[in-house]
Amino acid sequence: MLFLLVFSISALVFVLIVTLFYKLAGCYDCKKRRLDSIRQSNKNALDEELEKPFFERVIIPILTSAIKYLSNHLPKGKGDKAQQLARNLKLAGLNYSVNEYNAARLVLSGVFFLTAGLFVLIISPGAAAGFLIFMLSFLLSMIVPIYFIKFRISKRQREVTNQLPDVMDLLSVSIEAGLGFDAALTKIGERLNGILVDELNIVLTEIQLGKPRRIALKNLADRSPVEELGIFISALIQAEQLGIPIKNVLKTQARQLRINRRQKAEEKAMKAPVKMMLPLVIFVLPVLFIILLGPTILQMIEQFGK
Repeated sequence: MLFLLVFSISALVFVLIVTLFYKLAGCYDCKKRRLDSIRQSNKNALDEELEKPFFERVIIPILTSAIKYLSNHLPKGKGDKAQQLARNLKLAGLNYSVNEYNAARLVLSGVFFLTAGLFVLIISPGAAAGFLIFMLSFLLSMIVPIYFIKFRISKRQREVTNQLPDVMDLLSVSIEAGLGFDAALTKIGERLNGILVDELNIVLTEIQLGKPRRIALKNLADRSPVEELGIFISALIQAEQLGIPIKNVLKTQARQLRINRRQKAEEKAMKAPVKMMLPLVIFVLPVLFIILLGPTILQMIEQFGK
């Protein structure tokens, strides 16, 4: 017990020292790097490694090693749930297998339990409060990875939707300039950056490796199940099969996507007053009533109290 108490106090002192002097140390490191760049000093790999933050140099390698070790010893997931989880990981843009994801969840649970244990040792609550803290840490370790994947999927799909009109415009301009579809994809990779551009680079690589364009585009639709992207890919495949010029399809699709995006923005703007009503009623109006009617009520209490 004494050892745990000393360890907890040491950890608390370490966290306080890091919190207090982190900003000063960051300013000092920034000045040092600027002076070194002015002096044009040659730094070796060890100096560059030591300049990285403590979390990146020590904590992340330890967690990565633990995840790899656990993933090698966990049983391989099978069935529909494992396939759905693997699909969600791909949709989220995470290059992890199902075993690595489960190992990461176990490591995260261990981190939450250690944090909860240190917190309980520091504040020394009752048995019921300590049990609630450990249950809360357990629930967080279960919920956080699920919502993290959902957040990554929605963010990724939103970025694809927002970038799609610009990509289609550049693709249309490149094709009108005389480039083929593959060369236009190469030009997009040179000019733009983003998730959709990375996916198009994968499509270009698959086409160059001999996969039919139709199959490569369908794989793109499977990796990024966005409604607008699916419509665009279906139009491209249909134009290729029917011999319709792709530039006409691209112009029409880009125009329609911008109209849809403007309509969605207008829809969100119309919903904003309704969503603001509840915070306004709960937080703003009571304060206004207190400020406006408070002095009057106090005066009435004084008058009738006499």
